[in-house]
Amino acid sequence: MESLRKVLSKLPAWLLSIVTLLVILWLTLAPKPLGDETPMLFPGADKLVHGIMFGFLGTTMMLDWQRKNRWKLVFPKRVFICATLSAILGVLIEVAQANMGLGRGFEYGDIVADTIGAYVFGIVWMILQKNWVNEGT
Repeated sequence: MESLRKVLSKLPAWLLSIVTLLVILWLTLAPKPLGDETPMLFPGADKLVHGIMFGFLGTTMMLDWQRKNRWKLVFPKRVFICATLSAILGVLIEVAQANMGLGRGFEYGDIVADTIGAYVFGIVWMILQKNWVNEGT
């Protein structure tokens, strides 16, 4: 775990969040980000993907904050802020999809999935972070 922390600590500030955000923007705003062959795994799989994407975005924000602050504990208030920012981005993307005219549409189900994913990942972060935070923080 310590060697992974050293590698992550050397990355530029907020790099993980920025890269994650750019990938999400591409996947959600491009007309056909996966080409003509969009895989259909099971009904509702796109909602699961939305939850994972926005949960991961919140997670990268928490990770970047923690890296920047010498691996101190991310308190629930900050977890809530990161999850909320991720969920708000999901809403903004849905609004953008509705107004861009590129074949993407607004879906309330996507907003719900984005929000649930962001908060579930935040809760998991709070439970698991004790495994890597600095002692005495």
